[in-house]
Amino acid sequence: MPTQGVQSFATLGLAVRWTHATFFGWCLGFALVLAFIALSGMVGIGNSQFPIGLGMGVGVGLLQRRVVAERTGASAGWLGASALGLTAPFLARDGARLLGLRLPYALAGSIVVGGLLLGLLQWRVLHLAVGRAAVWVASSVVGWALGGSTVFLNEKVLPKTPGIIGALMYIGVILTGGIFLGAITGLVLPRVLGERRPGV
Repeated sequence: MPTQGVQSFATLGLAVRWTHATFFGWCLGFALVLAFIALSGMVGIGNSQFPIGLGMGVGVGLLQRRVVAERTGASAGWLGASALGLTAPFLARDGARLLGLRLPYALAGSIVVGGLLLGLLQWRVLHLAVGRAAVWVASSVVGWALGGSTVFLNEKVLPKTPGIIGALMYIGVILTGGIFLGAITGLVLPRVLGERRPGV
């Protein structure tokens, strides 16, 4: 029993630290999105969507990487996997637009696809240190879908509030997406990292 209690406490601690890192990474990502959008406008590509994926992928991946490094020592590709996986679907839509293909812009769809690609690429990092990490992909899709749903809540569900108060409420709802993402993936992470390969 004491051993189980210590393990449960360690599992909870890892999940909390992961959620904490993911939330602040989400906040950083939101700031980076705004910065990248402004920068893309300055260079004449202001109607591109890839800054959304790039900003969130870099922000979240950067802070998550520290936790992964502490537990596996195999975080070298984590930031790249996060940035590339989440940016790719947005970049593909930008490319389709440049080719003259008219695709309806669906933020939710791009985030879900990004969560899938990001999860697959992150699994390539995790599998170096653990025996079986495929469940990570599913948690990534669900986590990013719930995180991205905060945009839908703002646009379609919650009442519009004008002025500064409304803007702060909008941002506050968006930032809660980091808690959703961190909590969902944080529930899975201890299990994934507990499936270590022999000799690792």
